[in-house]
Amino acid sequence: MRKKRHFLYYAMALACGLATIFVIYSCSTDEYCSDELQIKGNRIPKKSALSSDTINNANLLIDSIAISDEFWEFEKNSKLLSDKFQAYTSTLSEEEYGKLMEKLNDDDYMEEFIKKANLEQEFQQMNEAKENLLLYTGFSRLSEDERISLFRQYAESHESTGKTLIKTRTEGGDANSCEAKRQAAYAQAKADYDNDIINCRIGPSTNNCYAQALSRYERNQRAAEKEYKSCIQRN
Repeated sequence: MRKKRHFLYYAMALACGLATIFVIYSCSTDEYCSDELQIKGNRIPKKSALSSDTINNANLLIDSIAISDEFWEFEKNSKLLSDKFQAYTSTLSEEEYGKLMEKLNDDDYMEEFIKKANLEQEFQQMNEAKENLLLYTGFSRLSEDERISLFRQYAESHESTGKTLIKTRTEGGDANSCEAKRQAAYAQAKADYDNDIINCRIGPSTNNCYAQALSRYERNQRAAEKEYKSCIQRN
């Protein structure tokens, strides 16, 4: 009986040893399996192996959101709102515009400004479009950086200054560079504006938050235009 028991233990040990050798040999030519062993042994995933998959999945998610109805509805209302806001601010004098920039954090002033600009309906439409986008499963999974990437991707494809790159006696090198920088600045301003709108919480101060986002957006656009003119003059 004792000899049989020893033989059984020996057989089990031999089987386990052979199984371990087989797994190690198989994994030596399989990068994924090697990564799995590393995860189990160290409890820490191999960063280089996981990062590429994570990035690819994020890109696929961003691309799928970019063609969704919820995202396009959000962008449509975002543009309608900014167009109406800028149509109103274009009627302000330099002094009035400067006061707006100074009073962005003054709730009473901003509430009065919103009434004068007659933006309440556009704000309500923006609320609905934003809520629908936030409820969209894919969008809710994006990080802050991924949201910016999504908005920037859209802006670069659809938002431009309306100008085209031009040719000059020097084949347009300097002028094209200035215009490229302006378009990049406009795209970034639009992406930041959209993200600011998303970050505005629904509540009593939502309209003020929207107005602040709109004001920063226009300020950044004006800064981009000013830098463009300075760039042309330098060249």
